[in-house]
Amino acid sequence: MSDPSLTADPSLTAWRPAGAWAPPRTAGQVDAAVRGRLRVADRVVEKVTRAAVVGVPGVAPAGATAGTVGRALGRTYPHITCSRAGDRARVLLEIALVWPAPAAHVAQQVCAAVSEQLQALAGVQVDEIRATVARIVDPADGVGAGGPTTERRVR
Repeated sequence: MSDPSLTADPSLTAWRPAGAWAPPRTAGQVDAAVRGRLRVADRVVEKVTRAAVVGVPGVAPAGATAGTVGRALGRTYPHITCSRAGDRARVLLEIALVWPAPAAHVAQQVCAAVSEQLQALAGVQVDEIRATVARIVDPADGVGAGGPTTERRVR
């Protein structure tokens, strides 16, 4: 004797080709295209861009690109300027690198990462990316692989 609560709902377990999974529809559901559109805020585009930039090896973390006063004034790298028109964007970047990272290679990786992440996470197509290496950070200044080392306070 089997428990009816343990049997699977056939509408949930039906075989579908890879990439074509869809939850079962009920009578009151409407297609997403009919319901409306998703608007991604400009701040979200900037945050996704910032995360993509600092995730590239060789890019200096924001805490290592300015001193205490610079951080308080918001003068850290990367500087990001996004201009958008609908779901398309142009991105201007100023980044800081950790010495001796090759500038051209890191800049190409940054552009690829930003384009990929904006498309995947925000649905924004990037028409143009300009990455400028604005600063080189010496690793002896306290920048390690995981970011700046612990700061010392004057006592």
